[in-house]
Amino acid sequence: MRLAARATRTAVRAVIASIAALGIAVGARAAERAVDIPTRAGVSVRTLLLEPSSPNGAAVILLAGGTGRLELTPDGGIGQNRNNQLVRTRQDYADEGFVTLVPDVAADQKDGNAGVVGAYRWSAEHAQDIGAMVAWLRTRAAKVHLVGTSRAAMSVANAAVRLDGAQRPDSLVITSGMLMQVNGRAPSVEKSVGNLDRITQPVLLIYHKDDACNVSPPDKVAPFKALLTKAASVDVVMLSGGSTKGDPCEAASYHGYLGIDRDVVKTVSPWLKGH
Repeated sequence: MRLAARATRTAVRAVIASIAALGIAVGARAAERAVDIPTRAGVSVRTLLLEPSSPNGAAVILLAGGTGRLELTPDGGIGQNRNNQLVRTRQDYADEGFVTLVPDVAADQKDGNAGVVGAYRWSAEHAQDIGAMVAWLRTRAAKVHLVGTSRAAMSVANAAVRLDGAQRPDSLVITSGMLMQVNGRAPSVEKSVGNLDRITQPVLLIYHKDDACNVSPPDKVAPFKALLTKAASVDVVMLSGGSTKGDPCEAASYHGYLGIDRDVVKTVSPWLKGH
């Protein structure tokens, strides 16, 4: 009986130690809070800020696709697009040591979706909003990188083309981007942004080889890469695996890297750390 009791106590202590270790690991994760960043006269952007306990000296701005609207609340609640691939992996980038910023759309873009899904993405105002966030992050990190998915490819390229000085991002990552013109209606980096010879930063393009979204076909990556004639480097990674269901242009699809979030983060993070 004494041996059995001793074994039980030992097992209990092991469980307690495991729980304590788990608590330490969870506690070490980056705290998340909402921050309103002034970007233009009378305009601000509400963001989610994650500051890691062991920063690596760099920051990322994660730009959601689609409308880009997160409907962030003052306490950091997410009202829309919480399943967007970059939004749902924000903690993973913080775990990699990046100061991580996830912006909503600017306050003056909240009335309807026309500007958000239309010309705002490639406007001077949007570039100014992003540039203000880049400059703000430079008080916390030496390097600031842009990561945009799907429609946010235009946000990333537009910022790179227009910004300079402390507002200019250090490198660019685009996943499942709307890169080249595929029909007469949908916008693209090629058609809507232009002046791509002004992009001089390193660029990483990530796609899923089975992406079936009609505005982001994987076979457009090569011709888009050819347009980046002044970029310091252009790397292309084709991922595979995961699953898809529903709309092929939404988050729960190959386009949104459903089931392989870790592969995306583990591709982007070391590339950014190398730049």
